[in-house]
Amino acid sequence: MKYSQLDIVDINRIIFISNEKQPSLFKQLCIFFAQLFYYTFVIHFRYKALPSIYKGIVFFGVSINNQRSLDPIIEHLDEGEYLYLKNHKTDVNKRRAYWLSLPYLPALLKTYRKADAATKPLIKKYFTRLWATYGFYQIAKEYLEHYQVKVLVVSSDQGEFHRCLLLRAKELGIKSIYVQHASVAKGFPKLIASYSFLDGQESFDKYLFAGQPDGEVYLSGGVRFDPIFQKYKPKAIEKVSTIGIAINMLDDFGKVKRLCQFLLNHKFKLVLRPHPRYGGINKTWLEENAICYSDPKAESSFDFISHIDLMISNESSIHLDAAMMKCPSVVYNFSTHPILDHYSYIKTGLVKVANSEEQLLASLMHPLDALPSTETLQFYNASCGTPNEGMLGEVISVFINGLSKDSHSLFDDRFGFQKVNDYLHKCNAYETIG
Repeated sequence: MKYSQLDIVDINRIIFISNEKQPSLFKQLCIFFAQLFYYTFVIHFRYKALPSIYKGIVFFGVSINNQRSLDPIIEHLDEGEYLYLKNHKTDVNKRRAYWLSLPYLPALLKTYRKADAATKPLIKKYFTRLWATYGFYQIAKEYLEHYQVKVLVVSSDQGEFHRCLLLRAKELGIKSIYVQHASVAKGFPKLIASYSFLDGQESFDKYLFAGQPDGEVYLSGGVRFDPIFQKYKPKAIEKVSTIGIAINMLDDFGKVKRLCQFLLNHKFKLVLRPHPRYGGINKTWLEENAICYSDPKAESSFDFISHIDLMISNESSIHLDAAMMKCPSVVYNFSTHPILDHYSYIKTGLVKVANSEEQLLASLMHPLDALPSTETLQFYNASCGTPNEGMLGEVISVFINGLSKDSHSLFDDRFGFQKVNDYLHKCNAYETIG
């Protein structure tokens, strides 16, 4: 198939609909060429040539959150058994991807002209990403063939290069594994990996909205929660003294400051933690108000939560991290957009919501009321309360090793999974890992 005929929108499966003003196509063209210049004359000098050592198993995860789901698995594998690509500047040849994409501008413009009214704004908003995908799709095949990959492991099914790797692996008959790294929302793309390891039933239900998965699915539980059981003691909160405030990309820092001042006036100690990609934090203001700062690039969400008595955040998957650590958390809207409960945390009772400062203060006085039930936790994290809990890195590493050697047939029996239909494996009875 000619690359100009690629269904570039379907490859990306963009789900984010924005009410913001869409940038002009001319501005998007300028952004693309600015990125091309940047990757050609700045970043490319940091790029490492592809190592020629054959590994067989390749892990790909270029964000901090991706890596926190892959690291617990990798630590159970011998170093010579895998290759870990985790730096988007040094491990991905973006210069080549952008140059390869250049000839396909007419094809993308044709796609834009033929798109329906709902799709056009998305193409316009993500124009540079879609254009670059033509190149990423080509280098994905180069990577898989160069490393003679037997098993590809990713912890995201959203990024353009992640998607290209998974699709190309399928075309080449290469086994692929997707390990969930964060909560998902309705509208996420269909599962396309050969094997997907999901947090639990809640995540699976949402993925099903996009259709039956192409491969098999394990409701294993979240591997990113393993460190909770290895490093931290269970919380026993009776009185709230220190509050953690976690903010994300949609939050208005002005609203964050107002709430901080309200809480400081009530004599609470505060720790502020932004999303890893959040910009514009006024650290001088934090210091002047004796507010501690949790650096998301240096400190895991679990380290952050271990130092607080209660967490406040807008819609964010960090609420599930807090729930797993038995730390009360409350949803509070710091943005100018309404709370949509994308992750169904409020609907299922995983967290409480406070619509005003007064409601929030009431929650702070009764923190235990904000903790979810065990049944709710199990709905989100299938390993909760089972022998696999806290050991999923080892469990999944056994599966990957077996898959690379075509000797994974006894995996379900060993770790207590039962295949309930053509593609779904659920927890059933468990044996001790050993």
